[in-house]
Amino acid sequence: MILRVKRRKARLEITPMIDIIFFLLVFFLLFSTFKTAETGVEVELPKTVNIGDTEQNTIVVSITKEERIFYGKEPVGIEELARKVQRELRQDPASRFVVKPDTTVPYMELIKVMDTLAGAGVKQPLLGVDRRQTPKVTPENQMERTGDDSI
Repeated sequence: MILRVKRRKARLEITPMIDIIFFLLVFFLLFSTFKTAETGVEVELPKTVNIGDTEQNTIVVSITKEERIFYGKEPVGIEELARKVQRELRQDPASRFVVKPDTTVPYMELIKVMDTLAGAGVKQPLLGVDRRQTPKVTPENQMERTGDDSI
């Protein structure tokens, strides 16, 4: 008597693989939404070398160290700035506004101008930077810059 064993074809079960892929997906979705805490360090505002030229209408709003506001080269008050910005946006909605504060301008003054621009309808005001190369920071010149004598 010949005993014949019926061979079964190998089957690939995909249910466990789907479970693992689902758990990995959930894991990465959950952990990618967590925000990391930002630490505050004393920094000097950035300088840049390469800023591309644009073909859009660009208006410069400057703030001097005396906290005077200029729309282009014309001195304006905060209320007049809002009116001029609204008028410019009515004429050309694609206008871009660059805020160039002096390095000694108080932060609150900069926020007041940025808030005025936002209230007038500017969606993304830009901050002006110096086009010179940033100096390399070494421990010696960092101590000079911050005035920190303690080690």
